[in-house]
Amino acid sequence: MKRNIKSGQRSLRQLHFIVSADGTVVTGLDSLKATSSSASAGINTIVLSEAFASTDYVVQVTCATADCIVDSITATSSSVITVVTVDATDGTSDKDSIIHVTVTGSDVTDRY
Repeated sequence: MKRNIKSGQRSLRQLHFIVSADGTVVTGLDSLKATSSSASAGINTIVLSEAFASTDYVVQVTCATADCIVDSITATSSSVITVVTVDATDGTSDKDSIIHVTVTGSDVTDRY
């Protein structure tokens, strides 16, 4: 017999915000729910104010300009994301750029 999942058990949360070229969260629907810092050019560490239930969440990042490529996205914990952006002309040099971030995850750990 299949078990039906009640909508309350799904508890999905989605965050949308924009990180400026200097690494600070500037604007967006959920700009108050995340902070960001840049340790060096092209490397942004984003900290969510409220952690997800686990690290199996989805992060989508796009550059706001054509001269930037998202090189890597790493979820280091249930609330910390590291994004590396590089210059589109050579594909290797770290580059500061405005990025648009969408994070989708669950607030429950139950799996059915």
